[in-house]
Amino acid sequence: MAEARRRTGPAGRVLAVEVGEAGRRRIERLGVADAVLALDATQATEVLAAVEEATAGRLCDVVISCVSVPNAEMAAILACRDGGAVLFFSMATSFSQAALGAEGVGKDVRLFMGNGYAKGHAELALDWVRRDPALRALFAELTA
Repeated sequence: MAEARRRTGPAGRVLAVEVGEAGRRRIERLGVADAVLALDATQATEVLAAVEEATAGRLCDVVISCVSVPNAEMAAILACRDGGAVLFFSMATSFSQAALGAEGVGKDVRLFMGNGYAKGHAELALDWVRRDPALRALFAELTA
């Protein structure tokens, strides 16, 4: 989310969906999201309604789904605008369910499946932890 915040700039908006109260507090404490929606990502229509409200019906240009439970594919797809992109980055994702689900609801989105490696990812992540005291503190809290 910190990188999304940087890339969207002041005109962009970053939304987070988090079911757990502790997770929501962490995101709010970091200040990387414009809105933290208290939602269960397996409830696709609830996520869609909340994202529509948060974006005045425009939906999201990019959705990154790193949900660690099954059946969250449709929430990510529905939250994305036609022509947008959805990156699934979880081993709980059913790629066939995502592809068939997008087709089934007539959603024209680009679907990407993360594989755990992207050139420069380690340097980018470590740079964030080094230069952002709040992110470094959270990293220490979660890994200590």
